[in-house]
Amino acid sequence: MFGFAFVYRGSDKRKAYYLPHNNTIEKIWTIIPAAVLTVLVVFGFFTWQKIENSTEVKGDLNIDVTGHQFAWELRYPGKDGKLGSLDYKLTNASNKLGIDFKDRNSLDDLQADTLVIPVNKSIRLNIHAQDVIHSVYMPHFRLQQNAVPGLPTYFKFIPTITTAQMRIKTDDSKFEYLLYCNKICGGGHYNMQKVVRVVTEEEYLVWIAKQKPFLNTPATTKPEVKAPEVKVAALNKDADKKVLSTRLALNN
Repeated sequence: MFGFAFVYRGSDKRKAYYLPHNNTIEKIWTIIPAAVLTVLVVFGFFTWQKIENSTEVKGDLNIDVTGHQFAWELRYPGKDGKLGSLDYKLTNASNKLGIDFKDRNSLDDLQADTLVIPVNKSIRLNIHAQDVIHSVYMPHFRLQQNAVPGLPTYFKFIPTITTAQMRIKTDDSKFEYLLYCNKICGGGHYNMQKVVRVVTEEEYLVWIAKQKPFLNTPATTKPEVKAPEVKVAALNKDADKKVLSTRLALNN
């Protein structure tokens, strides 16, 4: 830029060439950039689709990750392997995720404090936000996806190294994978994180069996025993007989 400014600086020895319009130049600098950008956009689109790869397929482990100020909430499918639907209108103090329990798939959904996932299995995160924009950020997995209020987003990945193996690899007995919020979402943003633990399939099955459902079903109760029906008329008749016999005894 400085070179051109120096070489083509104003001078009395030459006169600038005035070019008001040229159709050929207009076509060149319109068509060539348009073609280049079209190629980049098309290839970028298919590459992005491949990276996201969020289409649910059989065998995926679906996990809901919901962000709010300032925590992450986790929801796992129960024995049916399916997550129930959500409705923000149902959100309240006792149903903080807005789970629709009219949906049969919701009845066995499980809650968890730690994001535990089995190694070498396709994990599909269903990402939600309840207030402001958050961002699911798991640096060890090169994973980041925004959590946008009113717009569910998704991310699929396959963990290949367990937490135990990473502790050996890093020579750190306290090593943990972590899930952070990577959007400055308020005063408690710094503390918005979850432990992510990658385990074997056997360890995962043991762990998931211990998790509690969102909908606490009441304990089995004993069958109700109905009291025998008593005819009031019969009781009244017996009472009248007793009163009559008592009066006769007193008169005698």
